Amino acid sequence: MKVELRDPNKIMKLSRLGSFHQSKLSFLRSFLNEFKEWEYKRDLFNLNENGFGEAVYSFKKNKRVYSLVCFANEIKDEERSDRVIATKWDAAFTLHDGVPTKKDIERLKNEVPKQEVGRLSYKELTLSRANKSVRIYNHVVESLSNGKQPDLNLLSKVGYLYRTTAVYGSGKFGLADRFRIKNREEINGPFRLEMMLVYLVRQFTFDQVNHVAYHKNPKTAVKLDDNISKNLGIGNSTGLGMAPFIVNHPTLLNNWILSREKALKKIRECMNMLQKLSKII
Repeated sequence: MKVELRDPNKIMKLSRLGSFHQSKLSFLRSFLNEFKEWEYKRDLFNLNENGFGEAVYSFKKNKRVYSLVCFANEIKDEERSDRVIATKWDAAFTLHDGVPTKKDIERLKNEVPKQEVGRLSYKELTLSRANKSVRIYNHVVESLSNGKQPDLNLLSKVGYLYRTTAVYGSGKFGLADRFRIKNREEINGPFRLEMMLVYLVRQFTFDQVNHVAYHKNPKTAVKLDDNISKNLGIGNSTGLGMAPFIVNHPTLLNNWILSREKALKKIRECMNMLQKLSKII
């Protein structure tokens, strides 16, 4: 039984587009599928009792290594802003190509927290910064330090401990240009490096709250339960890059949605056929 494509006037409404579920082709899911067999390590975790300092995480497979370099900074509440024009953040990150040396870390410590005002090198592939969801972050630390897991209802309303305000790549602010890495098979898909950075940042947020909670009360503190961590991600408080991209690429957006609608159309036709056959049988 033939099924008509759904009406574009309904499908293309922003309220619907903004509520799409992920698929196997989504950036994060495809990234996780391709990098699940890589070796993950926390190479450096030099934070003080309040969670400020630097950390390094790495993904490795065969001879290829990518390292996230993190800088957690102490800032005043009035200095914390999710606007793109902000100049200070709770944490700043860069994805380094290879294993950073002590000299690299010192150089990055002076540049990464500055973000757009700083200057990176061809050794760095992506750049980002993030702010705490202070209410959630403090609640999780307080709960863990007292030997309890945080309130799931509260966590479900927000869904993250930190939210980014930008994730840059492809030559911005001195980062490596795309031509340097475009032929690497492991990152051939879209936004692989950006997803790698965000995924490792997510792990840093868990390690940081566990660390701070432990130092707040070493005798009673517990770690954040893995099942709770699985339901937490990284928030995103800006979308300035996506907005002009969509406006300037209407044909591409149409083709994305049309491909999805054609697939759903075929599935519905198959379901109708199965229902018809079941009645005959």
